[in-house]
Amino acid sequence: MSETELVDTNSELELVAYARLSGFFAQLLAGQSPEALAETIAGAVQRLLPCSGVVVQHLNEVSGALVPLMSCGDVDGLESLTIPLVAFGRVGGSLSVFRDEPFTDAETRFVGRFADAAGLALESARTRARLSQLAQTDDLTGMLNRRGFFEASERELARASREGGETALLVVDVDDLKLVNDRYGHSLGDELLARLAETLASRTRRGDIIGRLGGDEFAIVLPGASVHAAEHLAHELEHLFASAAVDGPTGPVAATASVGVAGTDGARTGIVRLLARADVDMYRKKRRRKAGE
Repeated sequence: MSETELVDTNSELELVAYARLSGFFAQLLAGQSPEALAETIAGAVQRLLPCSGVVVQHLNEVSGALVPLMSCGDVDGLESLTIPLVAFGRVGGSLSVFRDEPFTDAETRFVGRFADAAGLALESARTRARLSQLAQTDDLTGMLNRRGFFEASERELARASREGGETALLVVDVDDLKLVNDRYGHSLGDELLARLAETLASRTRRGDIIGRLGGDEFAIVLPGASVHAAEHLAHELEHLFASAAVDGPTGPVAATASVGVAGTDGARTGIVRLLARADVDMYRKKRRRKAGE
């Protein structure tokens, strides 16, 4: 290939690269999740560049290690090209391309330009994901807040309805939290709520949806659970809460809680209606407990 032909080939590749990058940013504006964006990145590279496989990694902020976010194709090629994904002066991941033939200078430059765009896009998607998580998280307990709980629960109830599965729900109402706040202060009351939240988390399964609905009220969606199983868990939780004490100025401070139960029995039910039924059961138990004191 002559020098003129090589220049023309490089220029053509760069023109294609810029055209594809403009489409790539249009997809970024669509608000993809980091996982979906990584898939878009990998797919775009495979369409633009002859290769056998692509791996997109992101930086785990806790461990500081690069972790695969998306891997597709054959990543055992004899040749590999890895470019860091940099955004705002910080490495947030890497883009690796694999094949058996060496990469040309023009291809290396193209992957570098693509990685520049991909790094910014991926960091933007991760920031959106973090902000979305914060918007749905309760500051005190780290659980879902009311908004996050309702959204996650509606998705689960819709899935269970399609598949005909049972779903149970627990409503937890802390008894006399106002008395604790008045006597010991809100900081100790918050500490007690956090301890109760830890108890809830320790006794639920992966996949259960736990949220703090506000104040002294929590709720748990139990996918696949019957009302009978939920009643058993509710009884156990009431006993555990009574012993989940925190240190007060004059000794341990504990609070009891009333737990209401409702179930779908395989029928399509929205979270608002299910919560209302569990509330009725919870207040019935609360009145019965107070009447027996």
